[in-house]
Amino acid sequence: MPSRAQTPAPAAPGTPKSAIIPEDLVQRMTPVSAGYSLATATMLMNDARVLGQLYAPNAVLRVPDSTVTGMPAVVRQLLSLARSKSLADFQRLSLGTRILDDSTLLDSGTYVMVLRRSPKDSVLERGRYAATWRARTDVTKWVILEDYLKPDQPTKTKGAR
Repeated sequence: MPSRAQTPAPAAPGTPKSAIIPEDLVQRMTPVSAGYSLATATMLMNDARVLGQLYAPNAVLRVPDSTVTGMPAVVRQLLSLARSKSLADFQRLSLGTRILDDSTLLDSGTYVMVLRRSPKDSVLERGRYAATWRARTDVTKWVILEDYLKPDQPTKTKGAR
């Protein structure tokens, strides 16, 4: 039987649950931004092990032509996308966040992928994204639960047929 000193005191009724997501915007967005940067680096280096650490075991990735579920499938899809498009850079710009509960955050915004066709030539793919993150008590261990990438539709230029 634990001693009285080892037993935590019960929370008073009506006491709000402690939030894992920091209230300060900078503290909240630092692990998210770092996660996006690490994801890009691991996609460029074809590092499935580290990329997999950024996604929850049951993560979902939605892209226009498919939806995959489970961290191994998400990692395979992202690495395949990086190779097939000759990815040179992938940057996300958050346009807003919403706290869904004490440990879940929705981040959405725009992205730009730099795709290399040749050493001197590159193409930009622009689009929108929405990513749902799960915060952990150790703020360096946030994981993506769901990632949605939607490229913008190409616009016709004036005079094009």
